[in-house]
Amino acid sequence: MASYPFIFVVLAIIAYGIAFRVYGKWYDRTVWKPDPKRTTPAHMYMDGVEYFPVSKYVLWGYQFKSIAALGPILGPFVALSFGWLPALIWIILGNFFIGWLQDYGAIMVSVRNEGRSFGPISYELTGPKGRNTLLGFLLFYMIIISAVFIYLIATFWNIFPTTFVATLGIFATGILAGRLLYKYRINVVRVTILALALIVVSIFLGRLLPIPSNFLGSWTIAFWAVVVCGILFAGSILPMPVFIQPVNYVSFFPTYLAIILILIGALLSPITNISLVQAAFKGFYPDPNVGPLWPILFVAIACGAISGWHSLVGSSTTSKQLDIETDAHPVGAGSMLSEGLLALASVACYMVLTNDEMKVAAAAAGGVRNIGSWVYGAVKLTSAYFGGGEAVRNFLTTYFGVVLVIYALTVQALVTRFWRLISAEVFGQNILGQKYPATFVGLLIPWIFAITGSWINLWLYFGGANQLLAGLAIMLITIHLARVKSPSIYTLIPATFMIVTTLAALLWEIYDFTRAVLGYLGIEEFAKFGLKVAGPLAKPSPDAPYPYPTISVLLNSVFILVGVMLFLLGLRMAYYTYKAYFRFKAEPTPAMARESA
Repeated sequence: MASYPFIFVVLAIIAYGIAFRVYGKWYDRTVWKPDPKRTTPAHMYMDGVEYFPVSKYVLWGYQFKSIAALGPILGPFVALSFGWLPALIWIILGNFFIGWLQDYGAIMVSVRNEGRSFGPISYELTGPKGRNTLLGFLLFYMIIISAVFIYLIATFWNIFPTTFVATLGIFATGILAGRLLYKYRINVVRVTILALALIVVSIFLGRLLPIPSNFLGSWTIAFWAVVVCGILFAGSILPMPVFIQPVNYVSFFPTYLAIILILIGALLSPITNISLVQAAFKGFYPDPNVGPLWPILFVAIACGAISGWHSLVGSSTTSKQLDIETDAHPVGAGSMLSEGLLALASVACYMVLTNDEMKVAAAAAGGVRNIGSWVYGAVKLTSAYFGGGEAVRNFLTTYFGVVLVIYALTVQALVTRFWRLISAEVFGQNILGQKYPATFVGLLIPWIFAITGSWINLWLYFGGANQLLAGLAIMLITIHLARVKSPSIYTLIPATFMIVTTLAALLWEIYDFTRAVLGYLGIEEFAKFGLKVAGPLAKPSPDAPYPYPTISVLLNSVFILVGVMLFLLGLRMAYYTYKAYFRFKAEPTPAMARESA
């Protein structure tokens, strides 16, 4: 008897509805107790650059597009190594009990601390050592995420020739929308309708003006990576209302529509007869090159269930644009649960593909199996109810290809901007802390990692660092709650689980990199793991501009040290956060203090 994606999609939507409407409302009343009359930082410090109040509907679109990237899209493909069932359970339960609590809590902690980001908050809660440790961890984390995303965006433009012009059109639409909204004060509904029309025009322009794949030979990826860095540089230095904020708001529509279309395809699967063909469970240790289910599954899906990146977005930008406190729950929790739907849609795309179809998809995407499979699966689910046909499939392929680019590029623009802001905190008046040099350095280092192909070995590192940041962020939220004597057990347990799991994952990844390098160097015992170092770019064309295998093995050696640094910084930060938590927990309540006096 055939099984269809229909059932698990319905179960997940019901679970997320309960998380938002029942558990979320109860938690809100019990823990945070938001007050709509309390002045938010957006009104306190309004400057039109970082601090400015925004409609909750616009802010929800901005928040979703700022947190949702490639983690919930490509991560489930890695998790598929264990079967789709463990991935599905983690996406549902992780988001239900951990994910949205972190996103909502990060916004509220910042709002209740005058709009401060996690750097100053960690200083206040854990002291200067805790703050410095966190900032050091963040710099390593951002280099990794930037290398991964810059390479992937460059690759998308190369393997999907119709996506570059469409991407430029959508970004230009976002900048125009920002001018109409904030300079000319035109109604948001009218601006949104105009933006939607221009997005459709952009996609058609992309199909009319394709740029051939590999038009610069082996230098094509490097060239596209430079173009990516140019866009990211602008996003880092321009005011938020000019570039990132309206672009992310406009980008919300095509990216969210993609989720809806895929989920509709999954719900209609009993009618379109698209069934599950991947195995539900493959074992706890099915592949030595991936690792054991615990802890690897929980870092492979780097977003969709929970993500540390979200805490940076919530505390560094969203909290500064919040109009009233009661907007924080629909904006923070609503966006995170929506990202869970994206992860759910991605699992659906993969589980309906046979292994032969994945090979075809990988060949069409230049050998990049997970990227090709996501687009192939999305087209398979959606074209079935759009009537099929080559023209429909071609349009949908362009559309889902553009969606991949937008998911990555909009979030990476924020990563680069945060790199600049954190560099200013770390280096102060030093040249590395200044606006333009900091941005340049924050793009140059990841660009080098990206074009040498070393990013391919960094995905799980990125996942481990990202999820460890999530655990630390929840601990900072927990410390704040302990300080103000609100219930903290609902965040303390998830924080402990995430910290223990991700530190274990980092240890595994350090071991994995070490044995891969030893194998590549010819040590027989580890030779079978040498493929991890070689990777897909190990067989470049004869005119390749760089000796990939040699450079890759050198950089992988460096990544061993990067992994050790991430582990030690994470362990040190965990120590400071638990120390601060028990200190605040032991302090008497105001009533107890009055009685003792």
